[in-house]
Amino acid sequence: MRRTALLVSAATCVLAVSSAGSAAGWQQHDEGTSVETEDGQVEIGVWIEVDIPGVSEPDTNPADPSTPPCYFRQGDHTELNARLENDYVVAPDPGETYILKLCQTEAGTKLVTFWVYRPAPPKEPPPPSLKETTRLRNEAWGQMAIPQPTTLTAPGEIAIVQLPTYVWVPAADRAPVSETVTTTLDGHELTLTATATPRRLGFLRIAMGDGTTLWCDADDVVAFNPARDPLDQLSNCYHYYRYSSVNQPDLRYQVALTAYWDVSVACVFNGGPCTNPPPAVPTQVLTAPPHPIAVAEIQALADPA
Repeated sequence: MRRTALLVSAATCVLAVSSAGSAAGWQQHDEGTSVETEDGQVEIGVWIEVDIPGVSEPDTNPADPSTPPCYFRQGDHTELNARLENDYVVAPDPGETYILKLCQTEAGTKLVTFWVYRPAPPKEPPPPSLKETTRLRNEAWGQMAIPQPTTLTAPGEIAIVQLPTYVWVPAADRAPVSETVTTTLDGHELTLTATATPRRLGFLRIAMGDGTTLWCDADDVVAFNPARDPLDQLSNCYHYYRYSSVNQPDLRYQVALTAYWDVSVACVFNGGPCTNPPPAVPTQVLTAPPHPIAVAEIQALADPA
């Protein structure tokens, strides 16, 4: 016994079978009419008509020659497969609908033709323009609150010549921030999300006030740990002052810290990426208020002995 799985494609108008030679006798073509079914008038002009092999339409109804020999019925794949003969079977598809042409023959009610229709997917909406995505990008970007950095140092107020002075910013000043803006175009959702993160390489530019400038990567901006040895910290963002600040205005060096943030923008329209994504957002630069720090020099007496 053979069972042949049939797939009818409304997009290509091709009847495919899984076994070679099993399609003999199956004819399918476009039909340009409408039919009256038990559910009312059904337009079949865009449907595919499939003739059942080995079954022909009778000229008259043998039981009652005064009535039409055939009628139409709308059904699902279960009823269709139940009426197919010779062990043919149509693979079910929840998106398909069937119109069955049933005829009264001497052998009973026979399926002679059926139509299958798979609704076309909805038309894709036109993509948002570059002007629209850029407008939303600017809105999300403008609402994003990147924190102004706060300069922290260890030692906090008085550093010592020839010992490391560590510089960092609080955790809140280096946590990523994001802003999302959503609108609707032709009934479809357009979402722009701008996310700012500390620049991985060269997050902080730190002018230490003595002519030295540090560049510290995001991974190196670690808070000073007072429980560890000052010479054994996890941070690589530190500086050795060579001279005291006694000759500086206000007897202090002014530490000038600048933070650099990269901003990425994710654009989603109708559940997928935008075809007209907005331009990239330039690197954001934020400067901390000047941070004064005194640097002292420790004098020691040598023991001549």
